[in-house]
Amino acid sequence: MDVVRRFEVLGTLAIATAIYELSVLVAMHFLAPEVDPIRAPGSAYVLGPYGALVTTIYFTGSVGSVALGYGLKEAMPQVRLVRAGWLLFLVAALGRLLAGLFPMDFPPPIRTTSGLLHAFGGGIGFPLGTIGIFLFSLGFRRDRHWRPVSGLTLALAAAILCALLLGILSLITLGFAGYMQRVLVVLQLAWSIVVGLHLRRFARIAGSSLAARQHESATAV
Repeated sequence: MDVVRRFEVLGTLAIATAIYELSVLVAMHFLAPEVDPIRAPGSAYVLGPYGALVTTIYFTGSVGSVALGYGLKEAMPQVRLVRAGWLLFLVAALGRLLAGLFPMDFPPPIRTTSGLLHAFGGGIGFPLGTIGIFLFSLGFRRDRHWRPVSGLTLALAAAILCALLLGILSLITLGFAGYMQRVLVVLQLAWSIVVGLHLRRFARIAGSSLAARQHESATAV
């Protein structure tokens, strides 16, 4: 697969999986009204009649995260921010897979091995994914091809970080952790869509640059 096609595929995967996850979460709000969106995390949907559908978003989300992280690693200069962001995306995707394989215990507290593994996966996935988003967003400011989206992505990254901190605080004391988790997820999906779209645009830029280099080589010969 040539470089242009590869970036297009990776960007499309990131966008498609984000839209799919968002669609499922919105649908579950209406299909499972008995789940309190203020206090119950999205993982609680897995325990209901539509659990199989909700479980799929853990796996599609992991694929989308890896695709986007790999695409950014290949599209940007290999500086520490980019390498660290890619590594964090990879580990976060593994955490999400773990959370998808093992349903949570709801209502709390954790009572089973499955619930413990789910909590561990989520405890890896959300924080590391958030840090990875922040690092990539900082890296965009240093790359002329990505600078046009750096302001928006950095603003989303800051909002994601705030949502994560509020979510942790809500889990401990405030009592609206479910709501904050949904806000966090929506912001992360928005970031993925914005970056996925720009990765597809970058594919066209990369294609033009490659064509120019090939033309220069042919002319030189």
